[in-house]
Amino acid sequence: MPSPRFQVVPSAYLFLLREGARGLEVLLQLRRGTGYMDGWWSAGAAGHVEAGESVLQAMQREAREELGLDLPAEALEPRTTLHRRIAVSGPLEERYCTFFTARDWSGEPTLQEADKAADLRWFPLDALPERVVPHERQVLEAVAESERTGQPVPPVMTRGFQQSLTLVVAVAENRAIGRDGDLPWHLPGDLAHFKRTTDGGVMVMGRRTFESIGRPLPGRTSIVMTGDRDWLPGGQINPCDRDAGPRFPEVLVARSWAEALLMAGDTEVFVVGGAGVFAEALPHATRLVLTEVHQSPAGCDTFFPELDAGWAEAERTPAEGYDIVEYRRR
Repeated sequence: MPSPRFQVVPSAYLFLLREGARGLEVLLQLRRGTGYMDGWWSAGAAGHVEAGESVLQAMQREAREELGLDLPAEALEPRTTLHRRIAVSGPLEERYCTFFTARDWSGEPTLQEADKAADLRWFPLDALPERVVPHERQVLEAVAESERTGQPVPPVMTRGFQQSLTLVVAVAENRAIGRDGDLPWHLPGDLAHFKRTTDGGVMVMGRRTFESIGRPLPGRTSIVMTGDRDWLPGGQINPCDRDAGPRFPEVLVARSWAEALLMAGDTEVFVVGGAGVFAEALPHATRLVLTEVHQSPAGCDTFFPELDAGWAEAERTPAEGYDIVEYRRR
């Protein structure tokens, strides 16, 4: 039986290039007020292809709307198409992104949508800012390599198709996982197991889980999901300075699964709490690493869902007071 049809969203991206004092430069805008990847640098102009228009027409329209430039189609150089998805996939989260560069234009590019961009700036192509939207950085790095070597950018690129979700959690016999924002037990062996499992990887968690840990764990990338747009990891480094950054700038903050998993990239992503994050991730996960604790603590307020018949036990390792059990999706 054929799979159900799904919707793929087509988008167009424009990187303006020019020769600068330090070599080739690219024009990027700093996103704000869009609800998606705000605070990250992105293409000078980009947007969805609308019904009835070609990707070339969409790119010309976006250049006009966002930068005030009228670019003829012949000024647009197609560089690659990137097909991307995330492990928590919905009808709008699989996309075909066509990337263009342009080197010739008339006039000065200027911000036309100040409510959606806080800044517009030229950067050396080989010295990009730290936070460039990840799939756009992937293409920019390929463009930079092409400019250095003279070899073309791969005509088709992908992102997210090797991504998978693994839930890592300690669960009591009564399905409890937390009490008053903390674990209802102290199991040093399980803490060591958690470190071994997640070391060197990418972890996604909710804000309360991060705050219960209190700091980013070494050797891992931490992505925190929260709907609070004012939240900073660890708070402001200087409470007296409104422009001060977070105490833990290395922690990535996402407002949605779409943001979190775009940041995570093509890897196994460890989902580590809390209850709401587990519940949202469980239908999309392919692997569970559960510490099944031989207790039923009272007074708990956070619980893990029951597993359905879609999961099969793959491995069990007994320990003192608990078993470490790996489940795989059937």
